[in-house]
Amino acid sequence: MRNFWIYTLARLGIIVAVGLILEPFLGLNLVMAMAAIIIGAILSYIFLGGMRAKVAEDIETRVAKRATPPKRKNVDEEAEDRIVDDEN
Repeated sequence: MRNFWIYTLARLGIIVAVGLILEPFLGLNLVMAMAAIIIGAILSYIFLGGMRAKVAEDIETRVAKRATPPKRKNVDEEAEDRIVDDEN
């Protein structure tokens, strides 16, 4: 989870830095914000690829840990299921 927050803060830092660079040219408005987000996304895609891969690996590992094998039914549950299925 630590890698996720570092990556998120790095992306946010890039967007803020781009916004500060664009602010004298475009002013503080919606156009500048959208341009900063788009340019920041492109720059983070280019420069933060390694961090993104680590985060993706961490997420994949966490999801794999959560996945539980299917619960096996015992004899009583199977018999009950057959009875209920036969009634319908």
